[in-house]
Order: sequence, then structure tokens, then C-alpha cells
Amino acid sequence: MNRGAIITDLDGTILPRGGKVSDEVSAALQWIGEKGDVRIIATGRNLYSAMQVLADDFPIDYLVFASGAGVMRWNDKKLLSVCHLSETDAYIIACCLWDFNVNFTVQREIPNNHYYYYTEHYPQHADYLRRLEAYKVFGHPISSPEDIHGDVTQFVMILDAVQLRLMEKIRLQLADYSIVRTTSPLDNRAIWLEIFAKGVNKGSACLNLLEKLGIDRANCAGLGNDYNDVDFLNICGSPAVVANAPLPLKALYKSVASDKDNGFVEFALKNLKR
Repeated sequence: MNRGAIITDLDGTILPRGGKVSDEVSAALQWIGEKGDVRIIATGRNLYSAMQVLADDFPIDYLVFASGAGVMRWNDKKLLSVCHLSETDAYIIACCLWDFNVNFTVQREIPNNHYYYYTEHYPQHADYLRRLEAYKVFGHPISSPEDIHGDVTQFVMILDAVQLRLMEKIRLQLADYSIVRTTSPLDNRAIWLEIFAKGVNKGSACLNLLEKLGIDRANCAGLGNDYNDVDFLNICGSPAVVANAPLPLKALYKSVASDKDNGFVEFALKNLKR
């Protein structure tokens, strides 16, 4: 029988906001591994942040992090792939965003992408301030695009209701890059817009990994909870979302119980190959 895989998002999917991964979810992941299926977490978190909530022996096989910019084999913590923006690309993107009068962070290169540059010359969104506070020891303020040095992983903007209209303008002006929308894991409401090198997203990273492992995407099941999960959900033969996902996503995919009600366990039982 062909080997299968299960891909799951982390925050809001198996890790409830303000909580922890339940014993039931951990047991389900353990069982999936014993059955011979590959277990992949695909998260928007940077590597440092992901490793703060996942124990060294957490029962997964691969970690796709920073929305696909990096892939790690979990048992030996070996980085299998990374994808960065060059210093020139970072300058081009920063110049564009400067003209939009919006604050942003610039995450440094993997594996140190918890270090970042940041701007603070415009009115700051409350969620932006929370993000800066959470990682304040790793941040370095900049006053112009010329202050960004070396390769970087991504740009992160947090948009308020008025700035949401900028999304399409940014997509058009920066069409040579990958632009990913997600919901803030800090307040579960604010809209984050992230900019990566062209082609970077959770779906492309997971698809490349499945191909290297010789796993047919038809034998892959995926569970997510937010817009940045769509890219990997759409490569899976059996995609689903948890009940706490936004309504537009629940209209597109089958749903299971919420993150707080161990929806992953329900999902795993439905999708494990027999």
C-alpha cells in the first residue's frame, strides 16, 4: 500500500490560542506515525517561535515553517531547504512599502528569522505593537530602506481596516514576489500581509517535500484554519478546516471540530489510510 501523509497547520488548528497541544492530539500524531504515514506541520511561525511550543520529541516528521520559506526534518533538526529574499529584493520591497505609509518588520535570514528590522514612523497598529513587544530583544529599528543589510526571509505588515484597501495595490506593485494573507495569531483578528520570495508558500513547500518523499498528493490529507493554509489544502487529496476557521473557508472545505475540541483527532480518524 502506498504511503500517505497528513499535513496540519499549528496555531488555531492543533494549538489553540493561549493553550497547548492536547494529549489527545499528540496521541493521534503518534498513532499516525506508527501506521506509517508522514506527519507534517506547516506553520507561519518562524523557526525560533515554532520550537518554543514544540518539544524536541514532538511526534512529527517534518516542520514547514515561515509559511514555506524553510523546511526542517524534525528527528535530527536538519534544515532541508530555505528560501530568502536578496538584499536587493529587500531594498525594492522596502522602497515600495515606504510609499504606502505602513509600518512593517523585515525578518532576517533563516535560521535566525526571529531577528528583524522594523519601522515605527507611522501610527502603529495595536497588534503591531504586541508583535514588537513579544520579540523586542530581537528587533532593530530602521529609518530608511538602506538600513536593511543581507538576505532576509520575509516582510510582515499588519493592516487596519482602512489600510486593507492597500492589499491589491501591494499585490500589483510587488507581483514578482509571493504575498500571503493571514490572520494574526496574537489577537485572532488583525490582518497580516507577508511578502516572500517568488513561489514561497506552504503549498509549494509541502508539494516539494511530498515529491522528494515519493508520496502522491492524492494520498495526502490536510487540515488548516486560515487563509495562508489554502495553498497546502489545495494540493491535498483530502483537505478540511477546523470549525473555528473563517466562514469563507468553511464554505470551500469540509470541516471538523474546532481546535479547542480536538478537531485534529476527528480529522485523523477520518483520513488515516486503512
